[in-house]
Amino acid sequence: MSKAAILCLLCLAWSTGTIRAQEWQVSGTYRNPAEGYSIKIPLGLSGKTGISGMGNQRGVDISLPSGGLITIWGEPNSLEWRSPSDGVQWRLENGECTSGKTKPSEIAIGRIAGAQGRLACGNAVEITFLAFRPGGGPIYWLTLTTSPSHENEDKAILEKVTATFRIIPWR
Repeated sequence: MSKAAILCLLCLAWSTGTIRAQEWQVSGTYRNPAEGYSIKIPLGLSGKTGISGMGNQRGVDISLPSGGLITIWGEPNSLEWRSPSDGVQWRLENGECTSGKTKPSEIAIGRIAGAQGRLACGNAVEITFLAFRPGGGPIYWLTLTTSPSHENEDKAILEKVTATFRIIPWR
């Protein structure tokens, strides 16, 4: 096939939206130099990551035995929150469920300070941790979505992952 024909097929695929994200499984240490962090996926679990159609890899999803999901990602601080608590408070106020709590609490995320909050709605619980890269740059979300019956066991796994969070060189 000629280069022109390949280019034409790529243009057609792009214009019709049929280019899909490239995904792959991850176990052990997940490193994301583009966002400047790493975490360790607990033994016996694996994560799924990928590159979106925009060419970005923001994070990893870790499926839990309970059916819960831990999602870790980095992104710009586009709403310009002054602190992790401000970001979590925004999430608590703008989530689809009620939080049952009016204020976020402080938490260590790896070796840096962060904040946490909890949203609950019907048969779903969302626990959100947020940290800022020291000196500026990306902010980091670690989120657990699970059922109330599995909240304690799944939060223990989230806390285990959170303890391994490290800032790495940002490229």
